[in-house]
Amino acid sequence: MTHRLAGRHVLLIRSQRSGDDFLNLLRATKAKVTHTPVIDVVPGVNETKITQQILAFDEVDIAIFVSVHAGALAMDWLDQYWPMLPQGVSYFAIGQQTEAVLKPSVHKVFRPEKDVSSEGLLRMPGLQNVRGKDVMIFRGSAGRELIYDELVSRGARVSYCDVYARVVNDDQVKNALSHLNSIDYLVAHSGELLRALGRYADFQSYIGENRFTVVVPSTRVAEIAGELGYGSILEAESALPQSMCHALCNDAANH
Repeated sequence: MTHRLAGRHVLLIRSQRSGDDFLNLLRATKAKVTHTPVIDVVPGVNETKITQQILAFDEVDIAIFVSVHAGALAMDWLDQYWPMLPQGVSYFAIGQQTEAVLKPSVHKVFRPEKDVSSEGLLRMPGLQNVRGKDVMIFRGSAGRELIYDELVSRGARVSYCDVYARVVNDDQVKNALSHLNSIDYLVAHSGELLRALGRYADFQSYIGENRFTVVVPSTRVAEIAGELGYGSILEAESALPQSMCHALCNDAANH
């Protein structure tokens, strides 16, 4: 069914990443793909604090990596200070691509198979009985507090290791906006990405006529899209590359 996307114009706005499985799948459909990352990933904003946290990694019971960027940058830090990783740490990742960047150094990585989200992670058996455990969440500065708050409520001692910052790129946002009147689909993997576009006053003039469909990975992001004013919203089963691509192909086949 992938040929149904041939010639359709798809705008992807998430950050650049190496080995982007979703982008590769999308390009294989022969769709016209425009990748315009509207948020930049800036590594190591507070290197002194990161160094202190990495040096204390042997005190951690559970390490959680919430994104590909978090996984890749954290492993760079850990490889630098821990050629042999400490024993006894349980590793959790959100998403198969995040798992993939950990696997060369970590024997066993736990991740949600279907619900690729913070909610799915928190339902995993290994995160139920965490009272008295030390948990380190590797992430970009700022973001959802759900994992932190829930694990604290379960009795864990939780800290963030902010290995990068996310910064809205105004030039790229304007570039993305310039494509909105010619696309069939806008793919947004997070509410933060949608809000980056929504900050601009002229944004509403593009979505008011519902010329395109916004494709999102979850109900939560779909709700954010609705709040921003999108009229045509397509929710994939999950954020997995195959699920997002399947949603696009199915929709294209029916329209």
